Amino acid sequence: MIDAAVADGNHIVAAATHPISHWRDQQVTPKQSYEWLADRYGQLAQEQVVFGCHVHVGMEDREAAVQVLKRARVLLAPLLALSASSPYWLANDTDHASYRTVVWGRFPISGVPGFFVSAAEYDATVRELIDTGSALDEAKIYWDVRLPARLPTVEFRVADVCQTVDEAVMLTGLVRALVRTCHQDASRAEPCPPTRSELLRAAQWRAARYGLEGDLIDIAAGRSVPAKDLVRGLLRRVRPALEEAGDWEEVSGLVDQTLQDGNGATRQRRAFARAGRMEDVVDLLIDETCRGTGVSQGA
Repeated sequence: MIDAAVADGNHIVAAATHPISHWRDQQVTPKQSYEWLADRYGQLAQEQVVFGCHVHVGMEDREAAVQVLKRARVLLAPLLALSASSPYWLANDTDHASYRTVVWGRFPISGVPGFFVSAAEYDATVRELIDTGSALDEAKIYWDVRLPARLPTVEFRVADVCQTVDEAVMLTGLVRALVRTCHQDASRAEPCPPTRSELLRAAQWRAARYGLEGDLIDIAAGRSVPAKDLVRGLLRRVRPALEEAGDWEEVSGLVDQTLQDGNGATRQRRAFARAGRMEDVVDLLIDETCRGTGVSQGA
């Protein structure tokens, strides 16, 4: 893709928002589903020039998948904080690490899903949303973690697009280990009390606002903690699953590197601070997108 873009005089950029483009300049793709969204949500749909990283983990048993979903929903904030890469919107600093989360979260069918006790309850809720005209079809349920319509997976949609290949590998390893951990907890009948949606919403907003550079909410402890401590807590939580898969050394090393160097939002702001030029932010994104691919786009 990078080679093809450069040959055509363009560049590929991996980021959750384009730091300088305006949503008014974008065109709606002429497909029924996108036209339905534009008609239903008006300007909200027009402004959805945001990009996420979706990770699917295979799970054939839907009942087991629901048990994973209801446990994983309380552990999404550190994944968002690690991946946050959208501080700029319309060439302005939004003071958010993941402004994509704010833009995306205005849809009524987005955010952290509810607490479902069975696949039947999950499917019934999805059907009601479709029957009431709140969603066009099952694929248009945009929760941060969901059961996809056509794939036997648990799908995590909470993360911003990762700026580097290494960050995408890190996120994928963490998500797979989290699914494995939650599945094992469910198999052992570990208790999973429901968590108030108000607290989950606050935890997601905090992660979107501060990324790795502020205090986030430790839902299990019911208190605020430094973001890096929350990330390290998640890493400890999934370490047995990472070791079982042979992923511990690589994933933990990439997490440590991100905690040291900053997430995408931090690195974008660092690039801007050097000379106060948005062009430097774009150049950083171009460079980091191809890092580790063996090719160069040439800023």
